[in-house]
Amino acid sequence: MNYTYTTKKLPKSQLEITVTVPADELKPLLEKAVEEISQQTKIEGFRPGKVPYDILKQRIGEMKIYEEAAAIAVEKSYVEIGRKEKFEPLGSPKIDFEKLAPGNDFTYKATVDLIPEVKIGDFKSIKIKEKEIKITDAEINKTIDELREMRATEVLEPKVIAKGDKVEVDFEVSRDNVVIDGGTQKKYPLVVGTNVFIPGFEDNLIGLKAEENKEFELTFPEKYHNKNLAGKPAKFKVKILAVYKRTLPDANDEFAVSLGQKTIAELKESIEHNLEHEGHHKEEERLEIEMLEKIIDKSQFGEIPDILITAETNKMVQELEGNVLQQGLKFEDYLVHLNKTHDQMKLDFVPQAIKRIKGALLTRALFFQEKMEVPESEIDRELEAMTRAYAQHPEMQKNLKNPEYREYMRNMIANRKVMDFLKTICVEYSDENKKIEHKH
Repeated sequence: MNYTYTTKKLPKSQLEITVTVPADELKPLLEKAVEEISQQTKIEGFRPGKVPYDILKQRIGEMKIYEEAAAIAVEKSYVEIGRKEKFEPLGSPKIDFEKLAPGNDFTYKATVDLIPEVKIGDFKSIKIKEKEIKITDAEINKTIDELREMRATEVLEPKVIAKGDKVEVDFEVSRDNVVIDGGTQKKYPLVVGTNVFIPGFEDNLIGLKAEENKEFELTFPEKYHNKNLAGKPAKFKVKILAVYKRTLPDANDEFAVSLGQKTIAELKESIEHNLEHEGHHKEEERLEIEMLEKIIDKSQFGEIPDILITAETNKMVQELEGNVLQQGLKFEDYLVHLNKTHDQMKLDFVPQAIKRIKGALLTRALFFQEKMEVPESEIDRELEAMTRAYAQHPEMQKNLKNPEYREYMRNMIANRKVMDFLKTICVEYSDENKKIEHKH
């Protein structure tokens, strides 16, 4: 099919393509359009796909046939132009028919978002030192105390509240005699001394007993998450419903056995190993983030299309919502506390979203620049390992077989290869074996 076209670069990494298809080139496509439309249009006396042009024209109008022919012309020409110009589109183009009339040339305009260009900076000059991971006795003891807290026994007692007791409390928070949004709670469980409330709240409960009431005033911290309350005074009304004495188990061999270890010494050793593993994992994450940020600063990027920013901010809000739900909170209540809407939250995420997009674009560009590959066999191995790991989860097993999940895994492996490659160049490891490990 013959046609002419022009291209024009637009802001935000968009490309505008104007295509003109001569009237003579459109004629053969009209026949194909008639065949395709008549497959979907039932006309008495004619088999599907065999309705003559004039009969179909009378039934649905000539412009409908031209529009179908135009759509066929767009599909064919747009793909060919993409191959010639070698542009990398983000999703489908926006198509506008500029001129379409019987007997005339057909002109359309395609506006397409492109993957922004990336000029990779001099990453070989970047050097980041790995921090040595050392686990202290204080960290181990803190973990043991947290485990003891989880195994605490609670007994309802008619006692005055002391630090460490668990209470159930009704409370109301007001300003200028008006209860604030979300400021009323019933039967709220709280361990006194854990400092989950603003400073002073839990101290005001000490010495009270069940069925006792108290009113007091406190000032919210200057850096409180709800800006409408930050640094402001408020009135609190509380009623104690119940007091539970909590008893923590002693940190001894018996306690260690309850957690699957033989002695308290073995438990401490296990905790040290786990904290070390977690510390190394966090350090690897820190190295990757710092490394990417430094390379981003040295690199140049084309304008980021709105479609990418919107997708990334939506993803970030979904991630936040998932974290809030995991904590047993309602996302809408969380937004009320922050005094924000969904749209305001997305707007707040834009700078971080752009940074994340640049990181992804940079990783992709490095993958191709360094001529890396992800063999199908490597994806197969990863999927086989996951299939074994999720043997008892039918829904996950089903997801693992989806082509989309295979592509997700391909991207994950590609990203890992780029990170390992960069670490061999940019990271100064305290242990030389780690550098060798990343090379392979």
